Amino acid sequence: MKKSKKLLALLLSATMVLGLTACGGGSSSSASAPAADGGGGSSADTTTTDQGSGDAAASGDIVKLVVWGNGSADTEDCNEVAEAISQITREKIGVEIELVRGQDAEQIQLALTSGEPIDLLCYNNISGQFNTVVNNNWAYPLDDLLEKYGQGAKSVINQYDLEACKSNGVLYALPNQKDTSRAAGFAMRKDICDELGITVPEYGTYEEMHDILVKVHEAHPEMYPLVPTWAGGGMQTTLPEDPLGDSLGVLEDARESSTTVVNEAETKGFQDLCKMMWQWNQEGLIMPDATTTQENALLSNNGFAMYENWKPGKELEVYKGNGKEVYFMKIHGPIKHTAIPNGNSWMIPYCSKHPEEAMKLWDLMYTDPEVSNLFINGIEGKHWVYTDDSHKMITSPEGVDPNASGYSSMDWAWPNQQITPVWEGAEDPDLWTKLNEFNNSGVPSPAMGFTWDSSAVMNQVTACQNVVSQYKTALIWGSIDPDENLPKYIDELKAAGIDDIIAEKQKQLDAFLASK
Repeated sequence: MKKSKKLLALLLSATMVLGLTACGGGSSSSASAPAADGGGGSSADTTTTDQGSGDAAASGDIVKLVVWGNGSADTEDCNEVAEAISQITREKIGVEIELVRGQDAEQIQLALTSGEPIDLLCYNNISGQFNTVVNNNWAYPLDDLLEKYGQGAKSVINQYDLEACKSNGVLYALPNQKDTSRAAGFAMRKDICDELGITVPEYGTYEEMHDILVKVHEAHPEMYPLVPTWAGGGMQTTLPEDPLGDSLGVLEDARESSTTVVNEAETKGFQDLCKMMWQWNQEGLIMPDATTTQENALLSNNGFAMYENWKPGKELEVYKGNGKEVYFMKIHGPIKHTAIPNGNSWMIPYCSKHPEEAMKLWDLMYTDPEVSNLFINGIEGKHWVYTDDSHKMITSPEGVDPNASGYSSMDWAWPNQQITPVWEGAEDPDLWTKLNEFNNSGVPSPAMGFTWDSSAVMNQVTACQNVVSQYKTALIWGSIDPDENLPKYIDELKAAGIDDIIAEKQKQLDAFLASK
């Protein structure tokens, strides 16, 4: 496994320049690399061959668009969903689609750097997300395309959120109609809380969470009281920071007016978190291999609680991912920061053969309820059914496990969940109204709309990211002693150039704020 990852890393480096040179928005002469193997792979456009986007549309031919979505799904199910969508889009906009899901970050990056002809892609799995996409020139500029072919999407999207998807005044992504504010805290299994008589407050403290974890540990020593949110020590942090793109220089509290960029490792909030987690680890309250586990959905087995973001409907979202009902205890209320509107969003890759048609499809994903529902939830009768004749809510067909249906429903990872039916369970028919109210209630970071351009300090960024990978996950999961290792972490960040990064980020942020 280690050898294969090293080889993949070498391939990524070797193909970076070649891939970006080979990419050509709308050009049908781009070289096509072999498909990344993920949930069925993708292929070059076989419906039109020797014509670019505009020529295909003018000729009346059907254009095939390759769409890479997020989340797992079986190839057979993706093909069935793609055909159902194509039956609509062939008539409406002259396109049919090939749908691929299930790629990890390495597969996506290899496809982008090698010139894979993909027309629409959810970049959620890419490390650094929007900043990585922009800084590597992977995304097609959208301003003209949105004006010509995306007026429906433009009418739906909040202008404030749209501005957060620009870099140097150029639009490269569109924000999904999901949570654009974020609360944070802990999700914990309802069955265990009910069994032990644990009352979970809507808002609580770390001390209250500690007491709950101790109670669970004493009653169920076979369980892991606290587990990662995702594999490799993933954590939905409760720190109220604005990461300003990459967390290499942050605003310590997005709820406050300060615009001073600081080193996260030197902030009181981060250091207190590390010390608290070290204590919890010493008490046996944290999964021993939290930083190395390759498992997701850890609540589904012997995990009790995890750090998690919260929004209206999050309870059912966690249930669909873990198969366990949960209670939430929030540490802080909703905030908005620079990484939320442009995170988990979509782009037209610069190697798209048909960017105009891609924007037309993207527009339908924002405005056409049937198209959006097919992308998000799959086929009626196979992946979901209506709960009643009102057609406002859906559930799994009888005998179908929603966690193993062949087509996972991840509504937040698609352009517009708010024109689709609501899943029965922890949600209700008024979910989308409540989500909009929640989004509007978020306290905005003073840096909202700022996009970090790291190109001037790229060497320092790379060096600091290497230091972060060595220390941060181990520190926040209490795997190493913070008294001994926090000073080492800070010293090594400084040696790698964190102060240069902070100075450059502060300069850019000041210029952005002055221009508002």
